[in-house]
Amino acid sequence: MVFGTAEGRIETEICVIGAGLAGLATALDLAERGHDVVVLEANRVGWGASGRNGGFASPGFPQGAPALVARVGMDDARELMALSIAGHNLLRARIDRYAIDCGPIEPGALRCAMADASESLERFTEQMARDFGLAYHYWPRERLRAHLATCQYSDAFLNTHSFTVHPLNLARGLARAVTEQGGCVFEASRVTATRLDRARKRLTTARATIDCDHVVFACGGYIGGLNWKIGMATIPIATFVMVTEPLGDRLDQAISVRHAISDIKHATNYYRRLDDGRLLWGGRVLAWEPAASRIAARLRHDMAQFYPDLASARVERAWGGKMPYLAHRTPVVDQISPGVWTATGFGGLGVSLTTTAGRMIGAAIGQRDDRFRLLARFGLPFAGGHLGRVPAQAVYWRHAAEAAWSRHR
Repeated sequence: MVFGTAEGRIETEICVIGAGLAGLATALDLAERGHDVVVLEANRVGWGASGRNGGFASPGFPQGAPALVARVGMDDARELMALSIAGHNLLRARIDRYAIDCGPIEPGALRCAMADASESLERFTEQMARDFGLAYHYWPRERLRAHLATCQYSDAFLNTHSFTVHPLNLARGLARAVTEQGGCVFEASRVTATRLDRARKRLTTARATIDCDHVVFACGGYIGGLNWKIGMATIPIATFVMVTEPLGDRLDQAISVRHAISDIKHATNYYRRLDDGRLLWGGRVLAWEPAASRIAARLRHDMAQFYPDLASARVERAWGGKMPYLAHRTPVVDQISPGVWTATGFGGLGVSLTTTAGRMIGAAIGQRDDRFRLLARFGLPFAGGHLGRVPAQAVYWRHAAEAAWSRHR
């Protein structure tokens, strides 16, 4: 489907800036409720991290449920987890409802503890069942080693609620759904100026002027200087993905399950088999985006550390994308001034959590539902914007050094 460029004078009720997963989920939720909505994208639908990630769709929050409980208490953590699960299920239902061709959709995700982990994940699965009613299936070392030919892991749990998608096709399918519900999606329509200090907001692009009652900033790691408050709170961190050549029997011998796989590290490795026999591998975080050849070399090195028999695999393609992190590493959905909204900071769980955020904003505008305040409470603390990448990179290097020391002592 071709999406045009915004031109002329446009009057609408709500304008969403950013056609990534957060912006599209918000626009679709509003359009389904009967609101008049326009989406403005500076580049193409799904151009940022929304279309460049590994396609892992899981409920939950970036730092995990135990950390969420520590921050907000058990009652609010349970409500937030329930909202996350509802958003995750809604995403799956929309894929079916709008016949979004983003498959093959593979169910299940294995979350693996590193071999030097101090505690078994069995206790964690029991805690999730007790506190949140989530049935995770514990895999001890022997069962894990029967399916993954690596010595890097101690044990794991299988999250049967998770699934995988083709993220760019998902984004484009959601954009099509927005138009089917009466909304408008415009590509190559970068917002160059905003006027937000009056009831009727005004946005300006190279070819259009848009007047609206509500503005939703959903620009992810590409907010830049478009909004000072959001931009200075956003730390744009690049993460990376590669795809190997078809591996044939080598892949079967290394990884015999179709589940998505990730490990519990500061900078998670995440990977999955593709239906054509290739392996998708993602990981690492950097404050900048190196050349594709360097991305490929680094990710291939990581893959070989886990699966030495795949060390000679050729990398067909490698790429990066910027994700929005906030200083507290928790997503924020908030109305930062009358009629001005933001949804940001999803970290590595944005495929599903963006649908939760979109539903929160849709319900807030359409029904005056105030549950968005559960995520608004964390705020947008000043982090220096692009300058915040320097300390963030230092933290990553420190954690990587500590992990390396732990493995070799």
